[in-house]
Amino acid sequence: MEKTKKFFTELSKRTFNLLKSQGAFKTYSSIICIVISLFIGIIFLLCMDPANALPEFGNLITGGLKFGSANFFAILAKTAPLLCCGLSIVFANKTGMFNIGVAGQYTIGILGSLMFALQFNCPWYVCILMAMVFGAIWAALPGLLKAFCNVSEVISGIMLNWIALFFTNYSFQTYLNGCVDITQGSKTYDLDKINPGAKIPDLGLSSSTGGYFTIAIFIALIAAIIVWFIMSKTTLGFQLKASGLNKDATKYAGIKEKRNIIISMAISGALAALGASLYYLAGLEEWSVQASTALPQVPWNGIVVAFVGQLSPIGTIFASIFTTLISHGSRFMLQTSFPAEIGDFITGLIVYLSGLTNLAVILVNKYLAKRKEKQQALTLAGGEGGSLITNENVVKEETSNSESDEESNLESKDESVSLNNLEENNEEGGNK
Repeated sequence: MEKTKKFFTELSKRTFNLLKSQGAFKTYSSIICIVISLFIGIIFLLCMDPANALPEFGNLITGGLKFGSANFFAILAKTAPLLCCGLSIVFANKTGMFNIGVAGQYTIGILGSLMFALQFNCPWYVCILMAMVFGAIWAALPGLLKAFCNVSEVISGIMLNWIALFFTNYSFQTYLNGCVDITQGSKTYDLDKINPGAKIPDLGLSSSTGGYFTIAIFIALIAAIIVWFIMSKTTLGFQLKASGLNKDATKYAGIKEKRNIIISMAISGALAALGASLYYLAGLEEWSVQASTALPQVPWNGIVVAFVGQLSPIGTIFASIFTTLISHGSRFMLQTSFPAEIGDFITGLIVYLSGLTNLAVILVNKYLAKRKEKQQALTLAGGEGGSLITNENVVKEETSNSESDEESNLESKDESVSLNNLEENNEEGGNK
């Protein structure tokens, strides 16, 4: 009984400490940002069409929540690439890098995965691996420029984004023209027709889920766990985070900061390319060579979910699911009154408000620090007052003891004097 009581007491203490941690404060801030954004979204819907605002807002939230439906599996299928792009941003940010070139690495991942799937007829796992290699090499370029030439990864990343897009389109139109079906508007061939083995396994559930279900979502979740493990439990992750916090200190400690910059960018690019392969090898869409004159939207949304998830691998999982739910649910709204872009509008609000979470955490920390100082001051004041009281008691006790000792000494002297007088009287009487 005592062990059980002790166990629950310890569990409650740990839970309480966890709820007061920095991660908990960031989670609360993200939830508050989401709630405020949804509230602002409702206000805009009321301004646009008051009669249909609340019912259509319900469709926005619950459009794809029915478990087992095709829309539910569509959300999972679109979450997988978005999660990988978010992890790419998170991994680079942990090492002090802002990988804005994630869109170019995603596009190069499309080239690598479809090239080995359609041109060389490789199985799906080889195509995914080669896409990650392509993305890692492409992301290592800004890493090399940053490490050895001190070129900002933001500038080089933006430049390489467009180079990746035009290089991919040019390659499909020239050297890899066997991958493009001209009769279908210059789109890449359907995997089911050319190389079914390159399609990510669906465990036989594709037909019953509208063609959306594959194991891509599980691969993305495993990637999130691996990223968390590397950053939290390995020496490499410690070195990468240390390099991001203070490069000079890590250099003084003997850590090779240039190597860490290149490694972090390469891993970040591999994650972005993994997201591209999980989308296009799932057969969700074919790459349009001529129509793709703009960078894909998914990598940019990856930046969104990374910051909404507070740059945490686990938080990015939930942020990816929520963002995909909003964007997919906007299709179920009444399009004559509410355009599908309302989902992007709410997501943008969440991003802007999530930028204030760090400020909220700082203010909370200052409040807690002041509160702790006040408690310490009160404790010290109480301790000094207690010591004064005890000192007064000691002085009173000593005074009373000394007075009692003096009284006892006087009494003993009086007794001795009276005894001496009696003895003298007795002696005089005997002599008489």
